[in-house]
Amino acid sequence: MKTKKENTERKQFLKDFKLNPSLTDKYADQPLFKDKIDRANYILKTIGLPKP
Repeated sequence: MKTKKENTERKQFLKDFKLNPSLTDKYADQPLFKDKIDRANYILKTIGLPKP
């Protein structure tokens, strides 16, 4: 049986990653990916959710 190797590169990246609080509300009012969201909502309304 194989064991999982720890991804040290990812852990190092997350360790060095810092959030910029000034960007929190910068994009809140912009409709990013509006066309994709509209298309997805249209498909959900016409076809519905897939049955499990």
